[in-house]
This record gives sequence, structure tokens and C-alpha cells, in this order.
Amino acid sequence: MIKVSVFAIFISFFASISLAQIETVSVNTKGYGDGPESALNSALTQAIGQVNGRSIDSDTLLTTSEKSTTSNDKSDYLASRDFKESIKSKTKGVVESYSIISNAKDDSTGLWMAEISAQIARFKTSKSANRKRIAVIDLIGRQGCCKTAEGQLNPDVAAYEVSSAISNFLVQSRKFTVLDRSFQGFSEAERNTLNTSENMPVKELAKLGQELFADMILVGNLNSIRLRKAERKMKTSDRVLEYLAGNIATNIRIIDTATGQIKFSSSLRINPKDLDLSLGSDIFTISKKVGDRVGFTVLNAIYPIMITGVSNKINLDLNTGGDVVSVGQVFDLMQLGKKVKDAYTKESLGKSETKIGTVEIVQVSPKQSKGKATLTNANMDLGKDFKPKMYILRLNNSSKKQALQKKTKEVRKQIEKDFENLY
Repeated sequence: MIKVSVFAIFISFFASISLAQIETVSVNTKGYGDGPESALNSALTQAIGQVNGRSIDSDTLLTTSEKSTTSNDKSDYLASRDFKESIKSKTKGVVESYSIISNAKDDSTGLWMAEISAQIARFKTSKSANRKRIAVIDLIGRQGCCKTAEGQLNPDVAAYEVSSAISNFLVQSRKFTVLDRSFQGFSEAERNTLNTSENMPVKELAKLGQELFADMILVGNLNSIRLRKAERKMKTSDRVLEYLAGNIATNIRIIDTATGQIKFSSSLRINPKDLDLSLGSDIFTISKKVGDRVGFTVLNAIYPIMITGVSNKINLDLNTGGDVVSVGQVFDLMQLGKKVKDAYTKESLGKSETKIGTVEIVQVSPKQSKGKATLTNANMDLGKDFKPKMYILRLNNSSKKQALQKKTKEVRKQIEKDFENLY
């Protein structure tokens, strides 16, 4: 008796779509496994993934938990009509048919390798499925990295919560298809490597991204969360103001899975004041704000906020909303110029950017927001000769510092006012 793993695919929207919304795509794939049946299953998984993907916004849930048995002890049965019909039934017709090109054991690795030609049903997807796919792998928390005014934090828990916050932020941005970690399906060996090594080769990470059907993979470390209670005596009274001090440090890399290149790398050192953290903030609040900052860094590098429309010279429509921006935030307004190439490598460096003013967010909706510009040249009309992709927003250190100073002054005034009212 040979146990044969087959796929259980539950497609919630199949009942509501018509045949006109489905097309058949032929693909050739390879899969590896401990036996002929597991190698075939792996190849079929690759085929389904190549055509339909495995993402958080897909209504397809792919698992390998369903099992059946056969009394036939020959791998030829895997190519039989009965087994193919079983696969088609179990996958709700997603795998319409397949033919096995080869299914043999590789003596050098000890694994079976199946090469197949499969006909996969592809369903018409939403436009969001055309977004770049990014797999967010849990950050690695350094041992002893994390401590708050309330006590020591478990580094694995802190890293997991920050990773979840990054994923949620990127989903909210509506710029990426974010791959759900529950669909990652990488082997225990790869999982253990990720969890124990901070220096996993980029080539191996790129392979992992390909197995996840991702265009990009985000990896990194949570180096430290060091927060403590500090005190400051107010100048206008004898009152002592308590606040949260310390630092938060993390680094991330974005890897292109097709080439294995590191497309973006950043080391972030964050002051708790910049995150508006207060005494008593729990791990979930801290992790969310750290994850949001990391997510914004990624978004700003790949998809900076862009102006989609202008009215009355300085009132701007922006292509980003939700939890990505908030009312009162201040950004630098940049005008894009000509494309720039690296003098050595001849690779594109993007377009030149010239700061022409600042923009304050005045209104936020789920998918977009509005801003009001303050221009360095008051006579400039942003609406004149406006074109898409002409202006973008950047959040730099100077604008963040100015906003923080303004907010700090307002908080201090309010504290002093409350104190005077009490006494």
C-alpha cells in the first residue's frame, strides 16, 4: 500500500463565476520529493503556482493534507487515467490534466524528480493580482535584544509582531500583493536555517522567494528595542515630566527573486519620540509602530507617494491613504526630472529629484488622501502643465524633526495648562 498525497483546493468563488472567466494554460514544471508521488505533487504545486499564484488576496487555499491510498505499488499508476481523474476531482478542476515527461530517482541527491506538462485552469483575477508580489519573512530577533521600561521582551515574539505589522502596512498600502506566511510552504530545513542564521546566502533566499512565487522577498533582523523611563524637570515649574527614552534598531533587505540581487537595503535607528511612544506602551503597540516605520521605508523606496491631481495651484490629490499616512504629517514635495544613469555601471538610478516645497496631509480616506502644498516659489502653479508621475512626496529627517518639535511644544503647553488648572 502506497500513501499518495493529493491536493485539496477550496475555491470559494468558483460557484459564482462563469466558464467565460476561465482559460486553460499549459505549463511545464519540475518537482522533487522523497518518492514518485511526492515529486509529482511538488510539480503540480509548482504548476498551479505559476499560473494562479498563492497570495493573500487570492481566494484559493492550497494544502497537501488530503490523502488517499492505492494498492498499486507501481509509479506508473500516477500517470493512469484513474489517478488523473482523482487529481482533477480533488483540485476542483484546477488541474484539468497532465502528462508525466519523466519521474525518476536522482542517485546523486537521493530524491525523486518529476517533470510534467500540465493544463491548469486560470481564473480571471482582479487588477490587484498584477501588483508586485512580496513575501515578508519573519525578522530574526537577536537574543537579549529587547527590553522596555516594563521589563525584558522575548526576542522571537517581538520579531514576529514587528514582521506582522510590516505585512499589514504593506497590505494597507495597496501597492503589493503580500504573500501570507501560512502559504509559504518552505521545508523545515529551510525554516530552521532562517531561524538560526542571520547570514543566509542571498542566493538561497532568492530560491526561497521563487518557491513562494514572489517577485521580491523581505528579510532582516530586529537588532534592538531598548526603552527606559527618563525624567525631565520643567523650566516653568517644579514638576518632573516622565517620558520614554532609548533606541530601536533594525535592518532589512529586499531581494529580487529572479536575479538574486539585493534591490534595497536599509538600517533604521529610531527614537521612541519619533514613534510617539509613551510610558506603558505594550509590545503590540511598540511592534505596530516599528513595523509601520519599516513598511513606510520600503514603500517610500519602491513606490513613493505620488500626486494624481492638482486644484487651486496647491491642493493636491495623493495616491495613498488608509493607515499609510495621517492628517498632520509633513512631506517634502519633489519634482521629478530626467532619468539618471550610473556613470560606472550604466544602470538606471531613477529620475532626478528637486525639492520645491512641503506638503501637509489634510484629509485621509481608505485609498487616497489630500494634501496642501507650501511652495518655495509662491508664484508657482502645480496645476499648470501637470502630468502624471510629475511630483512625488518624500518624508525626510528635517521634516520629521520639525513636525516632532511642533508636536512636542504643543504637548508641553497642554501639560502646563492641565497642571495649572489642577492647582
